[in-house]
Amino acid sequence: MGPSLKLVGLVVMLLAAAAASVSGETEQLTKTPPKFVEVKHGVKRCRKDWECPQTSQFCCNLTITDFFDAYQFENLFSKRNSPVAHASGFYDYKSFIIASTDYQPKGFCTTGGKKMQMKELAAFLGHIGSRSSCGYSVAAGGPLAWGLCYNREMSPMQDYCDESYSLTYPCSPGAQYHGRGAMPLYWGTSITDA
Repeated sequence: MGPSLKLVGLVVMLLAAAAASVSGETEQLTKTPPKFVEVKHGVKRCRKDWECPQTSQFCCNLTITDFFDAYQFENLFSKRNSPVAHASGFYDYKSFIIASTDYQPKGFCTTGGKKMQMKELAAFLGHIGSRSSCGYSVAAGGPLAWGLCYNREMSPMQDYCDESYSLTYPCSPGAQYHGRGAMPLYWGTSITDA
């Protein structure tokens, strides 16, 4: 992990901690305890209505809405709906939570206790915020406030094969690399074997 990614993660964690200490009225999705619990082969498995709809051992733990509220999402991505944001009106808290319901039963932000879950969510939000930011270092609120600005590649015809990295991150012969989607991958440094 590079220093800039560590810094982004740290800043997001600090923002999340600060936002958690703020009290205020906010739209919240219903927080519910597990509705269905079974023990199979000594493993407790649960299901929590809409947020963790698949029976899973991870659904017995806290889910994202138990520790991350709409006002925190709004504070983290406060500039995402500004007139200059290319994805204005696209991202919101409810859509994020609904999208996460496919992954929470598989362990996304539902393992390791509340502190670990918050760290995992902070790392994820820091990553998507930095990769989709249209802010820059002197932007109002700083670059992190401008996260979730993009939801598609802005230069789809750009070929991201950089010959200066041909020894360490070579591009496949004849292949072209183009960014796409909300979190595009750029250059050969991002498009390598795992």
